[in-house]
Amino acid sequence: MLDASSSDSGSADESDPLAGDLGALSPPLPVVVIGNGGHSRSCVDAWNPTSSFQPLGCTGFDPHERSEVAYLGTDDVLPGLLAQGYVRVFVALGDSRLRERCQRDAVKLGYVAHALVAGSAQVARTASIEAGAAVLRGAIVGAFSRVGEGAIINTGASIDHDCVIGPYAHIAPGTHLAGNVEVGAHSMLGVGTSVIPGVKIGAGAVIGAGSVVISDIPDGQAVAGVPARPLKRRN
Repeated sequence: MLDASSSDSGSADESDPLAGDLGALSPPLPVVVIGNGGHSRSCVDAWNPTSSFQPLGCTGFDPHERSEVAYLGTDDVLPGLLAQGYVRVFVALGDSRLRERCQRDAVKLGYVAHALVAGSAQVARTASIEAGAAVLRGAIVGAFSRVGEGAIINTGASIDHDCVIGPYAHIAPGTHLAGNVEVGAHSMLGVGTSVIPGVKIGAGAVIGAGSVVISDIPDGQAVAGVPARPLKRRN
């Protein structure tokens, strides 16, 4: 089950209230990508080529950044693109606070936030992927798990059954969560982290790369190691 208003896992048909809005431009239905840095390149590369939604191009500050898709300009072009009928947006920014702000600003303008699910990702039928979330190459989302708004399940990461990933959290490449794990909003789980079943990780927590988390982590806490131990609290 995909909760997002538009998603790579869906198809444009009569059930999509926006499917007819773009006339000759669909199919495929174009998605404006905000951001043209490294995370954006990973997202565009992971885009399912058979999806009914395809990237129109990227906005960003540097027109010389490498990208598979066209450079559209800075974010100042967003109102004009919306006026032309480009109604879907995907925010491809690694910084969670900036990602949240840009997605909310775009939605206020009138855009629909798109959820990206890579063609090689595996998402359970009973899982939910919320607006603006990204599930990248080789990632797995287990049964009845929920990936919150704007969250990232990065390359090769897996979350098992009944997990809850909070809004704008980042599950880094190669990270593995056992069942019934909860991750708070804006938390960052570093590359190769492992989390045992039933652990709760608070909002804004940071887990160092390669850590093994065997107990609950409070809000704002940074931990690292095997097993993971506190380092310092985030402001």
